[in-house]
Amino acid sequence: MKKVATTVGIIALAAALAVPVYAYGRGGSKGRGAGIGPEGRQAACMQTIPNLTAEQSAKLTELRTQRNQEAQPIRNEMIAKRAELRNLWLQGNPDEAAIKAKQQELNDLRVKLQDTMTKYQLEVNKVLTPEQQAQLQAKRPGWDYKGDMKRPGSRGHGMRTW
Repeated sequence: MKKVATTVGIIALAAALAVPVYAYGRGGSKGRGAGIGPEGRQAACMQTIPNLTAEQSAKLTELRTQRNQEAQPIRNEMIAKRAELRNLWLQGNPDEAAIKAKQQELNDLRVKLQDTMTKYQLEVNKVLTPEQQAQLQAKRPGWDYKGDMKRPGSRGHGMRTW
């Protein structure tokens, strides 16, 4: 009887520890849910917009896929350029002109990636109704519960002020 009670207790303890992990779900922290990714699911911010029609949902998925296909080669190139820049800095006597040229290449890629993201956002806005656009703006990262943009370096809610 004592073995049975111990076994049941251990199982109950393991279940009590595992339930919060499963309740939290996938997606990590900072409010990101399980819907993020290129696997054909809606992005987390799109899941919060009510009344998306099937046509809107399909179009948004198509736009996101197209954006990912355009952005991935740029991201890969940025990774390579960062590695090249790091190697230039690690040389015994770094070449200032080469470092500046590589940094400019990296900056040009950042601008290109940002242009891709801007184009995507503009296309998303064309698909959504004005009400849906307002709801999406309210759910985007960087906005607080009042809909005001958080200032860089400002204290968040609940932080100690001493």
